[in-house]
Amino acid sequence: MAGWNYIKGETGYNRPFVFFDKGTGLAYDGTGAVVTMTILESDLTATSPAIADVATSIDTANPLRVLLAVDQATPNVPQTPASYIVQFKVTIGGEVRKTFELDLRVFNG
Repeated sequence: MAGWNYIKGETGYNRPFVFFDKGTGLAYDGTGAVVTMTILESDLTATSPAIADVATSIDTANPLRVLLAVDQATPNVPQTPASYIVQFKVTIGGEVRKTFELDLRVFNG
């Protein structure tokens, strides 16, 4: 998974994250999916409470791809220049269906 980089002072991210569900070889069914995003410090403690209900959409050109758009209005983005870990958890019908993570780097402007 590619990293997430942004400049101190920004409050969100306006480009979708993409992951692929290759486990079944079938189209990913995102019906009823709830996505929770958590940002962790390097010691694995959360920088903020989990951010629930991150926007999701199914890419109709490639049904194995789910786009996770983290809106610029998303609160609690860390503002201290450092390296972090971002974890996503996709839950459907109360069952965790997918988890993944990526690196987050915050820079001074």
